[in-house]
Amino acid sequence: MGGRKLRIILKLEPNSLYDSIHELVRMAYPGCEIVCGEGEGDLMLELRLDIDDKAAVIAAQIHTAQGARTRRERCAIAADIGAGLFNWAKQQVRAFTYDLLCELTGENINRYGILTGMRPVKLAHRLFDQGLNPREIEKRLGSDYRLDPEKAHLLVEIAKANRPYLLGADEAGKWVSIYLGIPYCPSRCYYCSFPGAVLTNYETEIIPFLEALFREIRALSGYLKERGLKVQTVYLGGGTPTVLSTYHLERLFAELVACGYITAQTAEITVEAGRPDTLDLHKLRALKANGVNRICINPQSMNDNTLAVIGRNHDQKGVIKSLEWVREVGIEKINMDVIIGLPGEGLTENTNTAQQILRLEPDNITVHTLALKKGSLMAEKENGITPQERTRQVEAGVELFSDLLRGAGFIPYYLYRQKYMKASMENLGYARPGSFCLYNIQMIEERQTIIGLGGGAGSKFIDLKAGSLESFYNPKNPAAYCQTVEQLISRKVDKLRALN
Repeated sequence: MGGRKLRIILKLEPNSLYDSIHELVRMAYPGCEIVCGEGEGDLMLELRLDIDDKAAVIAAQIHTAQGARTRRERCAIAADIGAGLFNWAKQQVRAFTYDLLCELTGENINRYGILTGMRPVKLAHRLFDQGLNPREIEKRLGSDYRLDPEKAHLLVEIAKANRPYLLGADEAGKWVSIYLGIPYCPSRCYYCSFPGAVLTNYETEIIPFLEALFREIRALSGYLKERGLKVQTVYLGGGTPTVLSTYHLERLFAELVACGYITAQTAEITVEAGRPDTLDLHKLRALKANGVNRICINPQSMNDNTLAVIGRNHDQKGVIKSLEWVREVGIEKINMDVIIGLPGEGLTENTNTAQQILRLEPDNITVHTLALKKGSLMAEKENGITPQERTRQVEAGVELFSDLLRGAGFIPYYLYRQKYMKASMENLGYARPGSFCLYNIQMIEERQTIIGLGGGAGSKFIDLKAGSLESFYNPKNPAAYCQTVEQLISRKVDKLRALN
């Protein structure tokens, strides 16, 4: 195509089919331009869905420079389908389109089949809820959702591992988890796509931000007390929360205790200390004294050349020193994040990172796949290699980490994906048995209400009995957050009242 984007024309009846199929089309043809309706393109897909009282009939015509082909399928409607007809029809359309695109491209466009969302393990949990056993679930994932056997087995493995930590509908209504977003970092890492602002002036930026955060903390605590809601986990993320001074971290935790967020019933308090250059022994002692029992030290790589390239203001010695300090102060659980696909890294560098991290003996290791995220062309540009070769390198790195971590006694316990991930990769959290992060499980599996406070913080209002879930996000920009905090408080209280 000489560097030109592939242009795909979609003619859909009804037009709402777009929501069901466009992600699959993008997986089959990464970077393509999609146009709905009439027009000239490199490929035209005409898709029609008709439903009567007995069946859904899906028909397609594909037009390319090589000619046209047709496909048609009739799917019988179960007698007891009732209100589930619409969702069932969407699933049939997605499966039909997936099969069609695999046939057209001559390859499996997505090893997760028709699943394109962030949280595929939720489907395995729903099937467990229906009383299916692991073998039946794996079979259903393959036949109905087109997952390949390895991915189906992985979803079932993770669901089995974290299922004992999920609360039933009655208990889930009594507990919440709290996320606090500190959207500042000492510098911006080259790969970063998360909300956060580079801290340039502590006094003029942090002080007003904390004043707004404390207002939000105090206001929401009144409602939690009114409803008798208990806090299971607290997660301090960002950004890099440890850009806060020791004094301000202690003030923040004092507010959380005074407002009832942290009590003897709070099972887990995590702090993201992702940047070793923001830590010292005094700060870590303060975190331990304030009840923190899980901390994240995130090197991303243990190769100093890579750390310099991606803009981390530390080297691997700084990572090792931070872990020594954490153990000295006695914080119980340590997580370490790594990224596969950083510029200049292949199996040799991945092996060095894995071996060094395993020698440090953390409790959790989270493995991310940077090169496969939507918009992450960084590695290809830096190294002058093709996206296909980068994909192969990342797949090899993922397999390497899986083999080494499982061999060291770690098991996968949570999983999430980004939309349009190439190569059917995922981000995986591994842990030693008994050392799972409760917050990660509750947040990813969406079986508990999460209240997000602070910059960029997301809230999830969940009613398991009604089967409802509503998300709400604070502004990512710290100034916008400070200006709108009173409105944010009102809207969250309204959502919590509607939930309860």
